Amino acid sequence: MANWIKLGAADMLPAGTMQEVQTGDQVVLLARVGETYYATQARCPHLRAHLAKGALNNQVITCPAHGSTFDATTGRNLAWVEGLPGLLKGVARALAKPKDLQTFPVKIEDGAVWINLGTDS
Repeated sequence: MANWIKLGAADMLPAGTMQEVQTGDQVVLLARVGETYYATQARCPHLRAHLAKGALNNQVITCPAHGSTFDATTGRNLAWVEGLPGLLKGVARALAKPKDLQTFPVKIEDGAVWINLGTDS
């Protein structure tokens, strides 16, 4: 059975913004790209930085800690540790491989934003 959770009104975020949202015992990153909402894990898979403190440019999320970028629509890693200086970037790339963000289905229904965190057991 689907585990749809109501997050708030369909206009809860202005277009081009993102924020962390508490959903029970889990925190997710909710981003609004145009009129569509997307949800991913809230923290970067590398240094665990809060992605909401980074930037959202069109559909690209930039990590505030080291500049890695992710596609908000798919979670795909676009560039790994781009914000680190030369030698540190090389070390980081050698020690930590690029990882995508976990994504969650989102829908707008009855004037509200809903997220599906998985299935009930």
